[in-house]
Amino acid sequence: MARKISSRIKVSGQLIAQTPIHVGGVGGNPQIDLPLAVNGQGKYYIPGTSLAGAFRSWIEDSQKANSVWGYQQEKDAEGHASFILVEDAPIQGINAEIRDGVGIHREWGTAAEKAKYDRAILPKGCKIPLNMTLEVPFESSEEATEYKNSFASLIKALEKGEIRLGAAKTRGLGKVQLFNFSIRESNLSQRDGILKALQGKDEIINSAIFLQSSIISSRRKKLTFEINWQPQSPLMVKAEGNGIAVDILPLVSAIDRSLTFVLPGSSIKGAFRFQAERIIRTVCPSLINRNVDFLDQIEVPLVNELFGTRAKAKKETKKGIGSLFIDDCYANIPITPSAWGNMEAATNENDLRKALDNANLQNVQQAFHVAVDRWTGGAADGMLYSNLELMKINWKPIYLTLDIDRISNNKLPAISLLLLCLRDLVDGRIPLGYGTNRGMGSIKVNSIVIKGDNLESDLKEFTNVTLVNGSLTNLDCKFLETLNNHWKQWIDTQNKEGK
Repeated sequence: MARKISSRIKVSGQLIAQTPIHVGGVGGNPQIDLPLAVNGQGKYYIPGTSLAGAFRSWIEDSQKANSVWGYQQEKDAEGHASFILVEDAPIQGINAEIRDGVGIHREWGTAAEKAKYDRAILPKGCKIPLNMTLEVPFESSEEATEYKNSFASLIKALEKGEIRLGAAKTRGLGKVQLFNFSIRESNLSQRDGILKALQGKDEIINSAIFLQSSIISSRRKKLTFEINWQPQSPLMVKAEGNGIAVDILPLVSAIDRSLTFVLPGSSIKGAFRFQAERIIRTVCPSLINRNVDFLDQIEVPLVNELFGTRAKAKKETKKGIGSLFIDDCYANIPITPSAWGNMEAATNENDLRKALDNANLQNVQQAFHVAVDRWTGGAADGMLYSNLELMKINWKPIYLTLDIDRISNNKLPAISLLLLCLRDLVDGRIPLGYGTNRGMGSIKVNSIVIKGDNLESDLKEFTNVTLVNGSLTNLDCKFLETLNNHWKQWIDTQNKEGK
C-alpha cells in the first residue's frame, strides 16, 4: 500500500569536492585495482546509494536515523522505506587520476608483499549534482517537524563540509561542500498544491529560514590541527608513471583547472602511523611480533583506534575506519596541464630545463643517482636513474582532524600518542614523501594551530591553542601532566596484560 505524503521538500545544488573522491565500481580499466563507479553510459557517477549511506551514517542517533532513513527488522517484516530519496549524481567533464598505494613491511622497511594497489580518484574541485527529496508523511505535527529538522541539519552539515563520501575518508579523500542550493516544497495535502506540483511550480523556500529553524550542527567532539610547515630538503611523492628525460616524476593533482604537486593524505597518514607503531612497540616490548604477515604487523593497540583497522575474514572483528582524518596537502604553485605535459614529454636535459623554466619552476632540478657495483667499483648495470627534486617549494598547511567520539574508551592515551607523533614531526623524526632514507623529505614546522569543537571540560585547553614552532610546552602544564598520567597508566596496563 502506498503511504500518505503531506508534502515534498526538494533540495537541488552542487557538491564541490574539497579533496579527491573515490566511490568504487566494477569494470573500467583492468589495470586499476580500485576503479571508479560508472553508469550505463560509461560515465563516472556517484550512486544515490553511496550518497544516502554517507548521509545516514552522519546521524549519530540510530533511532532517529531509522525513523527518517528507514529500517527493516531481520526477524520480521516490521519497518518502512526511507523518507529521503537521493538521486544518482553523474559527473561531467572530469578526467580521473590514478594514485598508487603500498604497505611498508615494518621489519624490512620495503614494500610489503601483496600490499601494492592502484586507486582511481575524482580530483579536487569536481562538481557533483545533488538532488534529494524529503517526503513528509501524514503524522503528528511534532513528528513532521522532527523529520524537517533532521533534513535541515543534513543540508547544513553539507553546507559546512562536515560529511565525507566514498572510500579512504581518513586518508584525504571524500570531503565535499554544498554550494548554490535551492529548496522547494510541494504541498500535497491540498488540491492547489497538487496542481502546482504537477505544473512544476513548487513553492521556493527561503533556505536561511528553513535551516535556522532546525537543530543545525552535529555535536560530534573533534580536534583540528593546522600544521604550518616548510620543506628543508627535496620533498615529493613519486608518481606512478615515468617521464622520458627523467625517470621519476613527482605526483601532481588537478586543482582549480590547473595542476600542482601534492602530498596525499594516505602518504602523510602512513608516516604518522609508522611512527605511532614504533612508539607503542618501544614502550610495550611485548607487542613486538616478528615473522608475521604485513596485515598482522599493523595490528597495534591504540594505533588501531587512531588510524583504523582492517576487517578480518571469518572473524567477528569488524573493520574500523579510525578516528584521525588527514587531508591531501597541496603546493602553492599552479602548473598548467600543457606545461606539465611538456615536462613529461621532454626527451633531453635541455628540453626539460626549458619546460621547467617556462612553468616558473626554476628551483626544481633534475638529479642523477647511480648504484655502485660492489665488485668493480663502477656504475652497476641498469642502476642509473634520475628524478625531479622539488627545491624551495611553498606548501599549504597539513590538516589533521581527530574525531574524539570514536576513541571514547581510550581518549586521553590516544590524544597523548598523537601529540607524541606531532612532537616527533617537529623534531624531524618523521620525514614525508619519497626517498626519506636518501636525504629527502625533512621538514620544519613553524606552528601548529589547534581548535576544538564541542569539547568536554577535560579537553578545554584545546579549545583554541597555537603552538609556536610546534612546541608542546605551550600547552598548560597541569593538562600535560594529566595526559602523561593517563599515558603511563595505559602503558602499565598493556605491559601487565602482555606478561
